[in-house]
Amino acid sequence: MADYNYVELGQANLSGDTQALFRDQFVPVLLTTFDGKRIMKDLVRNKTITKGKSASFPLFGTMGAKYYKRGEKINGAQSIAKNEVTINIDPYLIADAIVYSLEEKMSETQDREILAEELAAALANKEDETLLQVGVLAARSKSLIANENRGGTVIKDANMVSDSDALVKGIYAAGVAFDEKNVAEEGRILAVRPLQYSMLLQNNKIIDKNIGEGSFAKGISGAIDNFKILKTNHLPSTLISADEAVKNTYNGDFTNTLALAFTRDAIATVTLMGLKGEVSWNPEYLHHLLTFRIAQGHGFLRPECAAELSSEAGE
Repeated sequence: MADYNYVELGQANLSGDTQALFRDQFVPVLLTTFDGKRIMKDLVRNKTITKGKSASFPLFGTMGAKYYKRGEKINGAQSIAKNEVTINIDPYLIADAIVYSLEEKMSETQDREILAEELAAALANKEDETLLQVGVLAARSKSLIANENRGGTVIKDANMVSDSDALVKGIYAAGVAFDEKNVAEEGRILAVRPLQYSMLLQNNKIIDKNIGEGSFAKGISGAIDNFKILKTNHLPSTLISADEAVKNTYNGDFTNTLALAFTRDAIATVTLMGLKGEVSWNPEYLHHLLTFRIAQGHGFLRPECAAELSSEAGE
């Protein structure tokens, strides 16, 4: 019997991968997974650029006011301190995997789609982790505006690890620090780990009983002292060394970090390229390479809008 000559509808120019022209069905799933996992994306300042290696955010100090006297010349003599924060674009943040074509053919599940979801989740998780690291660094920073009380806040109490009353006290102390630095009450967030979240839920002294309410999609509960509670596993908890490849500062000793209070003005992201996904065929090894990447950079803007709750013993 003569061999059949199949028309390879997925092959480009009669050579190479026989599936090259078939659209990957997981791309929409990838985008949905990526955005759905990015808990921090709407809780920070965002700026998108199309060219260049960095972007700057202006910072202004505060100005005073006075009563006007009749006949007095208004000459605009008042001055204001100004500074700026520059956030660089880091190297690509990538997530990749290789799928051997024969094993893919043998598999009874949609392995490539599952892998794509995991890769998207890995990028989203890394972004959230980095943003929370930056938030803690903001809380430890001095004021970026000269002669103004606009530095970050670190609240230390070793009892906050297991004592919910001490933890609640620390949250209220963060609120006082924000109030004293004129941080807006709207949009205050407290990121805590699952253990501390559970401790708060079981504390019967909390006056605000709506802690169980909030946005399920964003993982945010109701408020304590105007702080919406964000339960997350992405708070830093170890000593993170400097990475020479990145262009911004994300490293520090986070072994005592228990929680982070912040507002949207504390942290910023600059994006040069959003999520990009590619699937390439390697005929030398008969496998598909799945590569997904983003080009971003992160930094802090207003340290006064961040407070770290630390398990380090108080002074």
